[in-house]
Amino acid sequence: MRTVADIVALLSELEHSVADELEDQDLDFKQWNTQSRDKAIKTLVQMAVCMANGGGGTVVFGVAEHLVGRAQAILGVPPEIDTNLLKKAVYDQTDPKITPAFEELTVPEGTGWLLIMQIYPGMPPYTDSAGRGNIRIGKDCQPLTGTLRRKIAVETGETDVTAQIIDIDLSKIISPAAMDHLRAMAKEQNAPEELLAMNNQQLLQALSVLPNGKVSKATILLGGSEAAIRQYIPSHHWIFLHMTSDTQYDIREDKVSAIPLSISRFEDLLLPFNPITTIEHGFYHFEYRHLSGHRVP
Repeated sequence: MRTVADIVALLSELEHSVADELEDQDLDFKQWNTQSRDKAIKTLVQMAVCMANGGGGTVVFGVAEHLVGRAQAILGVPPEIDTNLLKKAVYDQTDPKITPAFEELTVPEGTGWLLIMQIYPGMPPYTDSAGRGNIRIGKDCQPLTGTLRRKIAVETGETDVTAQIIDIDLSKIISPAAMDHLRAMAKEQNAPEELLAMNNQQLLQALSVLPNGKVSKATILLGGSEAAIRQYIPSHHWIFLHMTSDTQYDIREDKVSAIPLSISRFEDLLLPFNPITTIEHGFYHFEYRHLSGHRVP
């Protein structure tokens, strides 16, 4: 993104260049539409989306793009423009929400001031509230097509990495203990009996983590052995610390395990720190854990 000082330096070049020649991946000049407020806001939103998808950038409003000479090119923006309302308009009309930063630049030409919109890098893809999107490529804002959206998703890591297929037989990676815990958890949630009666392959397929009978990373996370997790998902592990102060702890456990086993172990580790309160109601004594708020059977 460009600073106000950068913009001031570029404006002097308008004496012998058009604004379009000064534009770049992170910089655009736009003339403010004084005839229609709605169209001006629409352009504002489009440029916010374009820059956000392109990695962030600066848009200078109030400059004609194809006129040479400062006096001719710098037209300025209307003095009644409220930047707080503009910020709200961009926020309300973008998805995910974009919050631009606005800066004012005083100039001797035109209406006397330019509006600088700064768009910070985020997590694209962004669209307007109607689902329309564009992306900054070089000096242009191009339509955000399906191919470009897919490319952005891959580059930002937003694809489902757990869906990745692993070329290995299910029997080589399965953990009987993890599958037993998975069934126990399902039973606690009143899962149908026919689901609980399925064998390991059928159960994992029913849970959509064994696509077409092929092992995925999701298969391993849900029912895989420690060795399989270490080999195929080496970044998956957890650490439990019982803190006695902001920096000190007296219990630590490091583990690599499938999700059902991990949840079960978390519950065991938390149990000593989750006492029971008994509430009497007539002949009944109800027991509640402090952390969960649920009654103990």
